[in-house]
Amino acid sequence: MNRGDMFTVYLDGVMITVCVVGTYHEEYTGEEIAILAVVSQENMVHVPLTELDALFPTKKFLN
Repeated sequence: MNRGDMFTVYLDGVMITVCVVGTYHEEYTGEEIAILAVVSQENMVHVPLTELDALFPTKKFLN
């Protein structure tokens, strides 16, 4: 899994779209853990990477 990967899972019979936000290694076990975000299909937009600066000014957000 890589950051930005999207996939669909069924949870209790409901289809849910999930996006990988990041990963980290658990300190004690060394296991790789994925940080996921649930994506609503109705709210999802596709924006070219070159246009992100116009939507999110870099001075207001830290990564």
